[in-house]
Amino acid sequence: MIDLRLLEYRTVAITPDGEQLDITDITTDLGWEESEREFSSRLSMKIYNAVYKGKYMSEIIQPMTPLIVYVLSNGTSQEVARGTVASWGVVDSNGTQSISLTAYDELKALRECQDDEYFPDGLSSKQIITSIFDKWGVKYEYNGPDVPQSKWTFKKNYISDMVKKVLDDVRKNGKGAYFLRAKEGVVYVLERGSNEDVYHFDADTNLIQVQDNFSTESLVTRVKIIGKSKESSRPPVEATMDGHIEYGIKQVIMERPQNKTLEEVTDSANQLLKEKGSLKRTTSLQGPDVPFIRKGDRVRIESGSMQGFWFITSIRHNADDKKMTFKVVEDKDSNDEQYDTATEDETSGEE
Repeated sequence: MIDLRLLEYRTVAITPDGEQLDITDITTDLGWEESEREFSSRLSMKIYNAVYKGKYMSEIIQPMTPLIVYVLSNGTSQEVARGTVASWGVVDSNGTQSISLTAYDELKALRECQDDEYFPDGLSSKQIITSIFDKWGVKYEYNGPDVPQSKWTFKKNYISDMVKKVLDDVRKNGKGAYFLRAKEGVVYVLERGSNEDVYHFDADTNLIQVQDNFSTESLVTRVKIIGKSKESSRPPVEATMDGHIEYGIKQVIMERPQNKTLEEVTDSANQLLKEKGSLKRTTSLQGPDVPFIRKGDRVRIESGSMQGFWFITSIRHNADDKKMTFKVVEDKDSNDEQYDTATEDETSGEE
């Protein structure tokens, strides 16, 4: 069991000469987050502009300085966040100078470089993604999909967007949901919810606040699949699939490419109805900080209308008050089944 009250955070800066400089005692406003729309993890903090070995911190910690956050738990130190300083500024308040720092992990670089690429029909998703990483010298570990792909032509696309489009195509075709994560200097391709430790949260012990909202925004209740039309004629309707039409007819048309069977496109339509065929649910929670939890992890929640397994879509860790705020989406596959056993880590902590 993790006693969240006993967690200790430690912040380290890597100086130009390679020294691991412990800046914990001069650090405030420490936090890191993985947002739903941002590709990389973002680390932020302020440090007092103290003097070390005859130099001010503003001279030692500059843009491109590596920063690492460790957490001491149960006598073990573990890295939970790292980034390279991308934004740097000095703030003078009432005669006291501090430095405001924002740093990003290794995935940020993939969002800053564009390239042109062509991949012929028949390559697998693994071949495409790993060849992109190899070309750009990305240190990676691939635990992602290895399924056949149609041809891809990328023109002036960011590296991150190329990879995301391939992974989005895998998901659209019902072959699993995968994402990128940087950890300790390595880029991982992982399946969503593949974390071994599944943390449990409930309203009675370790949740401070829960907001659970529903709307019909982006709802799809019918998918019409059409084939290729002959010149000056209406395209033939090959299939019509209904979802929750009790919410009204909200129709999307999918055109079947010539190189795909109706069965393949039907799988894609089923995936679309699965993802957008229900009321849009926006759920955010706040609880004591569990610094090891990251975006893409699977958690279990028991609170009012929320019962079962969920995926983290965004998370913000705040080291100063030892709280975290996170958003989730339901793990519908797991919650449709009966789970008698689950690997769950219990957490304890007080407000």
